[in-house]
Amino acid sequence: MKDIVIGTAGHIDHGKTTVIKYLTGVDTDTLPEEAKRGMTIDLGFTYFELSTGDKIGIIDVPGHEKFIKNMVAGATGIDYILFIIACDDGIMPQTIEHADIINLLGIKKGVILLTKRDLATDERVEEIKTDIKSTFKNSIISQLPILEISSKSLESFTELKYFLEKDLASIKAKSETKKPFKLSIDRVFSIKGFGTVVTGTPAQGIVKKDDALTLYPKMIDVKIRGIENHGIKVDFLSSGNRCALNLSGVETSEIKRGDILAPKGSMFITSKIDCFFTLLKGKKSIKNNHRIRLHIGTNEIIGKIKLLGTDLLEGGNSSFIQIDLEKPLVCSTGEIGILRTYSPMDTIGGIKIISPLGQKTKRNNTSYIQSLKSLMGENKEKIEEIIKNSSSNLITAKEVSIYLGKEITDDEIIELNDNIIRFKISEESKYFHIKNYNFLKSSIQEYLEKFHINNSLKKGASRSEIKNKFFNAFKTKEYNIVLEDLQNDFLNVDKDSISLKSFSIKLSKENKVLKDQIFKIYKDFSFSPKSVQEIEENFLNKEEFYKLHNYMLDTEFMVPLTKNMYVLKGFFKEAEIRLRKHFAHHDKLDLSTFKTLLNTSRKFALLYLEKFDELEITKRIEDYRILKMEENK
Repeated sequence: MKDIVIGTAGHIDHGKTTVIKYLTGVDTDTLPEEAKRGMTIDLGFTYFELSTGDKIGIIDVPGHEKFIKNMVAGATGIDYILFIIACDDGIMPQTIEHADIINLLGIKKGVILLTKRDLATDERVEEIKTDIKSTFKNSIISQLPILEISSKSLESFTELKYFLEKDLASIKAKSETKKPFKLSIDRVFSIKGFGTVVTGTPAQGIVKKDDALTLYPKMIDVKIRGIENHGIKVDFLSSGNRCALNLSGVETSEIKRGDILAPKGSMFITSKIDCFFTLLKGKKSIKNNHRIRLHIGTNEIIGKIKLLGTDLLEGGNSSFIQIDLEKPLVCSTGEIGILRTYSPMDTIGGIKIISPLGQKTKRNNTSYIQSLKSLMGENKEKIEEIIKNSSSNLITAKEVSIYLGKEITDDEIIELNDNIIRFKISEESKYFHIKNYNFLKSSIQEYLEKFHINNSLKKGASRSEIKNKFFNAFKTKEYNIVLEDLQNDFLNVDKDSISLKSFSIKLSKENKVLKDQIFKIYKDFSFSPKSVQEIEENFLNKEEFYKLHNYMLDTEFMVPLTKNMYVLKGFFKEAEIRLRKHFAHHDKLDLSTFKTLLNTSRKFALLYLEKFDELEITKRIEDYRILKMEENK
């Protein structure tokens, strides 16, 4: 029962604050300007105590048109509404607008209170009841019970308390989903001896003392030093309970109304959202690029509507839309918001966020719209679409949960989707949609087919080339794991190149002749080769020379001593044999001795020794070498 929040709604001066005062004994008009002007400008908070001792939070929200945005902020998270209509005025413009907001926010339970009963005749009261049924015939408001109350009759308030006690008892307790904690901040202040305090009504999840959270959108890490619920210190609090949180790690000057407290990584910061929008019946039709005010949580942001799949939206109809916002919004999937016209301000409809990270798209992109439809479908369809939309990278169950708006496990993903490929990377499961995986395979295959045609003497494309082109968003370990899977399918993968299994290098007669010519030149050089630039002077067709030269290098006919100097593999192996024979009888080898062993110059002897150092066969100590394996004995 403690998780229920009651809210008020109704036109200015219809008695909302008076009703709460009679119920609770608290005057929620706390600001000096409110007392002076006789209206509720900001949100008023208190609680209503049941005979069981349970405390039900009450939010008194403004009724004046100018303060509708505060009303929306207060209505977010309300479970039960006190919908107030004064008998002397009856239904007024803001009464209707508040009813629209209640419907758009999905509030299903409440009671209509006809206040100032002493100022109206029986006939007038019956007339108002008829107006309620007529005006709100397509609204939840028309289904709510009606009570008559008057400040002149304490008995009417006693009856109201009795009714609320019984009606609130019929509300089922909220089932706590595995959603992360989220609080839209509506007030921030500092208390001497405590420091920064923020207030709000958690929309979801549980907060505990000493929890580490993040303040969005500034991404400041904070810690919960203390929690209060209606003035009582508690160690934890669940959604729907009014709370004050004492924070460490942040100053009051760094926080503003509309900021969000939530675990790190659980929220999106975005300027483009995809939504399902319902335009209220009776409102003017909406065209593309219509400027609006988005009210979500305790935030108000101006933006423009992009209609998806239609050119005009008539009142009473719904459509997918994309909203381009003028400043970043902190949000999560599934959140509900209210749209008002930019000027003059009027509530026109409600949205549900389908995708927090909207992508730039044309308005009639059918595949994009179909994706949004899938994201509104059943759990299985949503999960599959989220993984499919993560085509540029692998995605974890935790990341799926963030996009889904609720926690989901690895087992749930595997059970729900046959079209999902699972990779184990460092004991963590990551997922790829089969459609994206097959597209990746066909793209790599097509690329390598062209590569082999244009580079018939190369054994394959470099691993770095394939990664940069097709796996740019992948971590190296992820790339290697997926490559291993592809290798079992259609690729040949070695330490530095990737090719199709169907590919093999086939030398033409001309190629073989040219290879033999290059081979003979290097053989004649023995242990003392020239640079590749000097060798190319022996050939008229430089392009063909380098193709064959690179082929010989790729197929390990040659070993590079430097970036432009090479030696035949046979000579390099012979140099290593002579080196090891020397170490069979000696502990050290100097440059002069090795020069003699190879019958070459100091320059080339040094190049060989440096290559052996690089290969960790030898190790240099001062002006001599030792065998690396001897060092490790």
